[in-house]
Amino acid sequence: MERQRLKVWRILTVAVTVLVVAGLLMSAYGGLLDPRSCGYVPGVMVLLLPLVGIAAVAWAGVVALMRRWWQTTVLGLALLLSLPSLGRVCPVNLGSDLCENDSTFTVMTYNVAGFPHLFTEDSCHVIRTILDINADVVLMQEMPHTDYAIHYDTIRSPKNYFEELNAKFPYRSYSHKDEVAIMSKYPFVIDTVVPAKKGYDTVIYHKDLDHYPALAFDVVINGHKVRLFSAHLQTYGLSNADKRITGTDTDGDCDVMQGSRLYGMSFGAKLDRAFSMRADDAVNLRNAIDRSPETVIVCGDFNDVPGSFCYRTLAGDDMKDAWTECGLGYAHTYNAHRFYFKIDHILYRGNLRAVDARVYSDVPQTYTSSDHYPHTATFKFY
Repeated sequence: MERQRLKVWRILTVAVTVLVVAGLLMSAYGGLLDPRSCGYVPGVMVLLLPLVGIAAVAWAGVVALMRRWWQTTVLGLALLLSLPSLGRVCPVNLGSDLCENDSTFTVMTYNVAGFPHLFTEDSCHVIRTILDINADVVLMQEMPHTDYAIHYDTIRSPKNYFEELNAKFPYRSYSHKDEVAIMSKYPFVIDTVVPAKKGYDTVIYHKDLDHYPALAFDVVINGHKVRLFSAHLQTYGLSNADKRITGTDTDGDCDVMQGSRLYGMSFGAKLDRAFSMRADDAVNLRNAIDRSPETVIVCGDFNDVPGSFCYRTLAGDDMKDAWTECGLGYAHTYNAHRFYFKIDHILYRGNLRAVDARVYSDVPQTYTSSDHYPHTATFKFY
């Protein structure tokens, strides 16, 4: 009987090891699979890589204590193979190439969530954050579908903030058709490398009237021309009921899916749709990057994590990730509903080097201010 119990236990440990190794490798490299043909499961596994990585390390410790050496070896090899992906999610950079006399510039990407919802006290939290960080170029997504400069005189609270914002960033572009915007200390022009549908200033690619906004700005910084992309790729389209999967109370939030064509779709169908459409977004945006000059920075809300198909497509073989190059540890830029994922990114190539990268998760924000944290990268030319 004792021998039989040991045999069952051995079979269970082997089964768990096989499941952990398979899950780890799928989480690390599921982004190599195109969701348009392979479905959403690999993409979901990529989202779970931090948790699966922790589970793999913990289980490796357990089987090592049990002296299951071949299982320990297999788990160790799987972790070793997964290191490149784990390094994107949780980089370890202890030093800095930033010197006191370096000539640098800082780019911020920030989903401002409607700025938010137009001219309330919550707007001041977002604006104050932008002013305090004081980047040289601020690329924003989910800007209000209106020109705030027309209206802020009628709202007492944000007026001084907007005036300070306009003084600090003399070069600005925001349109009710764009949803993406720029505020800059340097002059820029909007490039037409991102194709647009008639009646829109941004790209409209998808059937069913879905679209994602993206613009390219050519900015001259210290005599160097840099093309900056700001993009907001396809969202998941989850309802408040869907978001309760994490145990959060969303009763106070407006359920934007109510009455839309997505209402009533299953959770899996929404994920399948989102991953597939975001793959289209990434491929089209990557085509625009390929038609661009050498020096490019791509910023925005990708709605996907490092190592995903979307991320890998945009990064290609030539783009670096500022957070991977300069960041330290795990960071998340989405702050609502316990979906603690880093879905905002800053990729770059050309005669630039990232010398600093930060995610401002310590700013005094709430969901009503913005459901994203600002992300910055500091660069120097070489």
